[in-house]
Amino acid sequence: MTSVQAAVTEPWEASACVVCGDTAAVPSLAVPHAEAPGGRSAIVRCRSCGLRRLDPRPAPSHIGRYYAADHNAFVGRRRGARTQALWELLRDAGSGWRGSSRTARLLAPLLAPLARHVFDVVVPLDARTGPRVLEVGCGYGDLLVYLRSRGCAVLGIDLDARAAAAGRALGLDVRVGTLGAAALPAASVDVAVLCHSLEHVPDPKAELRELARIVRPGGRLHIAVPNADAATWRAEGAAWEHVSPPLHFWFFDAASLTRLLHDAGFQPRRPAAATNALRLARRFARELRTLGPSLAARRLLRPWWARLTSGAGGDVLRVVAVRRPPAGSPSGS
Repeated sequence: MTSVQAAVTEPWEASACVVCGDTAAVPSLAVPHAEAPGGRSAIVRCRSCGLRRLDPRPAPSHIGRYYAADHNAFVGRRRGARTQALWELLRDAGSGWRGSSRTARLLAPLLAPLARHVFDVVVPLDARTGPRVLEVGCGYGDLLVYLRSRGCAVLGIDLDARAAAAGRALGLDVRVGTLGAAALPAASVDVAVLCHSLEHVPDPKAELRELARIVRPGGRLHIAVPNADAATWRAEGAAWEHVSPPLHFWFFDAASLTRLLHDAGFQPRRPAAATNALRLARRFARELRTLGPSLAARRLLRPWWARLTSGAGGDVLRVVAVRRPPAGSPSGS
């Protein structure tokens, strides 16, 4: 058992559990890094509640240097016109958008289940009204561009100026900085999105509480994060793509994420763990080129077999939560 070392200072810092505040933890996975104190960091499991976290980790003022210029949050759209049209057709089917063509509406029942396997976040849409959508950690704003085209009022926030520049090149309002610094009005959005961004945030509890202030009562929060219970992680260890040191600070399971959401003022629906089919296909193609068919198949089939036999979830934990009415309000009493 280890505890956070107070001697660790910038540019790396010690961490404590965001769920229960405990600093004592059990080492779970070594993740050496040349710039960490002594060249060592680790994913540790909280002794009290079990949440995994990176300890030590880069300080907030220092983390930006680890995002390469070709990080997918900055690069902008690279799909061809045909691929983009198919992507939007699948998005329409998943979201229930009724403003599309008659052919698209007829295909929707067949495509909707596929959309749930391809997209980690699907925002339900209605052809009559477009919700106000905020995405935190939006990158270049791929989802926001789509939602804007379907009548939504959209706003993005990202810490990195490179991401904001890429989003603004697409005509989006993307603000640079933290969610708290944006000082958005209370109850000003209908839908908030955290798609693979909550694990990057130094203080997820504060982030969710600020979102609870901004999302109107009855509004929704969509979250996708790496799943700490993924069978793929157990099979691959430090080679699992979602470990991503030192960019990922937190590794949530369904229990820890549900607890944080409840404490912040959200009512989460039952979390779902899934493996993104598109990401899996891309990974297989990449490994096929480097490993050959036999090794590539084994690298992918082994964790899938482990998932089937153990009952564990997929790589990504997806949660939709509803903003509860504030305590003391007529509908919340």
